[in-house]
Amino acid sequence: MRLSQQYQPVTLDEVVGQPAIVRKLKRLALAPYPCCLLFEGRGGVGKSAAAKALIHDLGICPFSGLVEYSASNLSIDEVRRLFGQTFRLRPMTGSRWHVLLVEELGLIVSKHVNAALKDELGEQHMPERLIVVATSNDASGLDEALLQRFDVFPFSAGPTFAEACQERLAWIWQREVGPDIPLPQGIDQLGWRQNNYSMRRAMTALGAAIELHRTREVAA
Repeated sequence: MRLSQQYQPVTLDEVVGQPAIVRKLKRLALAPYPCCLLFEGRGGVGKSAAAKALIHDLGICPFSGLVEYSASNLSIDEVRRLFGQTFRLRPMTGSRWHVLLVEELGLIVSKHVNAALKDELGEQHMPERLIVVATSNDASGLDEALLQRFDVFPFSAGPTFAEACQERLAWIWQREVGPDIPLPQGIDQLGWRQNNYSMRRAMTALGAAIELHRTREVAA
């Protein structure tokens, strides 16, 4: 199992570096209401992790209340089935709520899907117990009418986010190799690209460093 999968946040309490967003999502988890959320930000800032942590804290059953798509795979037939049937029925297990998770919303390729979503997510048609969570690296190219259906949550990739991630990396390192062994020099810089920090890149670098440390231990 990859390090990023092994230490993926399960609850919102474990999501690092986006405190204002986490506070808002915790309030939603405590008192759900029908809404559409768009998590916008560069890759590696925790958009998908936060979405899945929210789903967990809402008590959504992955096999009943959760429907997950990449936007590029969402067809007009699926949109009609979901909003015409699936989201009108109460989930058989878990929370009474449905969650539609759409990764990379900007990759919708069909004008028919775009138009159908605009219609179904409007106030007149939105199912009573549905929360839509979408992610996007850049929402500027989205259809304006569709974008207006969503509350946009901008995820930071700056120094504050990096600092929180580096604390998490140090904690993971200590769990994996021991508390008395310092982090390899310079590893805290490997998540940066220009002025943006990616936890995904940093976790990949940390995983390689852990494997190198273990290899050296075996050789010694």
